[in-house]
Parts: sequence; C-alpha cells; structure tokens
Amino acid sequence: MSEFLTAAFLIPLFTAGVRMSVPLILGSVGEVVAEKTGVMNIGLEGQMLIAALVSFIGAYFTGSLALGILCGGLSGMLTALISAFWCVSRKQDQSVVGIMVNLFAIGFTNFLYRAIFGVRTDRAKVEILETLRIPVLSDIPVIGEIFFEQNVLVYIAILMAVFTLYVLKRTRFGLQIEATGENPKAARSAGVRVKPVRYFGYLFCGFMAGIAGAFLSCGIVGAFTENMSAGRGFICLAVTILARWNPVLSVLAALLFGTVQALQLRLQAMGSELPYQFFVALPYIVTLISLMVFGWNIHAPKDLGKPYNEEQR
Repeated sequence: MSEFLTAAFLIPLFTAGVRMSVPLILGSVGEVVAEKTGVMNIGLEGQMLIAALVSFIGAYFTGSLALGILCGGLSGMLTALISAFWCVSRKQDQSVVGIMVNLFAIGFTNFLYRAIFGVRTDRAKVEILETLRIPVLSDIPVIGEIFFEQNVLVYIAILMAVFTLYVLKRTRFGLQIEATGENPKAARSAGVRVKPVRYFGYLFCGFMAGIAGAFLSCGIVGAFTENMSAGRGFICLAVTILARWNPVLSVLAALLFGTVQALQLRLQAMGSELPYQFFVALPYIVTLISLMVFGWNIHAPKDLGKPYNEEQR
C-alpha cells in the first residue's frame, strides 16, 4: 500500500490524469452549451470517434498535426450538423438520433480506416503533440510538473472552459442560450431566434467533441485504433450532469474521471490477481457511483430534449 503513496507513483499518476481528462473536458464543455440551448447531443461519442479518425488521416497525409486537429474539429461539427438537422429542423427524438450517430460511427470508422490503410499488423502512426512547459509555473514543486508540463491542447481545454463560463454568465448571447433552454417560447417573444441558437449548441458541441477526438489520436496515442473513444462521450454526458451545467465545474469532474482512467492503466501494468476487465470497467463504475452519490437535487434546463415548434405560440 505504501508504494501507492510515494511521489514517484502519485506525480506521474496525476500528470497522466490531467492529460487523460482533456477529451472529457472538451466534450463536457461542449455538451454544457448544447444542453443549455435545450438539446442533448447523445451522439457525442460518435462525433468523437469519427473526429479521431479524420484528424489522424489529416495529420498523416499532410504531415501537420495542427491541420489534422482542425480537420477533426470540423468533422465533429459536420456530424453534429446532421444531428441538428434531424433534431431541430425535423423535430426527431434527440436520443434516437444520437444513438444512430454512435452506431454509424463505429462501422464507418472501421471501414474507412481499412479502406485507406488496409489490414496490417503494423499500424500507421503520426507524431504526437509535444510537451509545452510554461515558464516559471512549471518550476513550482509538484504542481508545476502535473499541470504546467503538458501539451498545448491541455491548456486550451481549460481556457475554453473558463471562456465558456464567461460567455454564458456575462454576455447577452449567453443569456439567449440560457433562455432558449429554459423557455424557448418566452425567448422567441423577446426576439431570440431559437432554432439558430440550438443549431449553434449542436455545432459548438460537435466542434469540441471533434477536438477531443483529435486529442486522442494526435495528442496522446499517435495512431487510430478501433473504437478508441471507448465510452468517453458517454462519460462526458455524466460529467455535464455532475457539474450542474457549469463549464468550470466540469473541469474538476473530468479531472476525477481522467485520474481514475490513468489509475486503472497503472494498476494493470503493475499486475494483479483481479481480471483486467475489472480495471477497464473501473472508470464507468466510478461514473455510476458518482451519479448516485452526487446526482441529487439537480435541475436540468426545463426544455431540455423537447422539440421546439415555431408555429406554436
């Protein structure tokens, strides 16, 4: 037990936890905005998976990680646009459309990867993002190594969470987003264009999910593997609820789950009598327990998941 309490174990664990929380931060911040507008982006998992492949393909053939990551963000946005069309314009059930996107993503990514790279034992690879040390801050004992010796997307994810909170709480557009999710008819009466705001919620969430997927393939792995999103999109949905639709609180919740994911990998590497499936399931077990323990007295946006009909006044 004492070996788990040493600096040699804890510092690398928390450093990896911060890194592994980035897809959860990006996805949950995007989901917060989407749900604030009144839509549930259940297809977050599929958008993340498609973006992981598209960003990898972009980086592989252009030789530029920046272009690859941008391609991933745009692919997530495009996939979200399809969901927005069916859910906002066609008023279809948001959960059903999201599940369809997730199922499509699994088959589509496997097919496209094999069509481009073929079936081979050695996987195609790209260089991952380099570590960016923040001067002065990275010299702080323990904290500096954990938080300020990461790649650029780690810093962008945290800054995006803070910026999103500012927009939601301090700007007119943020008030329009809040009103659209709480009472779209009243928002419409006040001059807010409800459908475009809900489209924005989907597109912003899709872009953030796309960057999250790009982080997986180009930020930490350097390759694409089958179903590499591994349920992170669904964890993002849980993080959004636990954070009570607050982007900054979602960072804290994401850090918890990211650290658990890093822990289960280290426990597997250290060897154990427990089957490896237990460690793989550990992040999802923690997610369920967290929802049961902290998921009380939560008030979602009142119009969340309900189609908006402009003709009805």
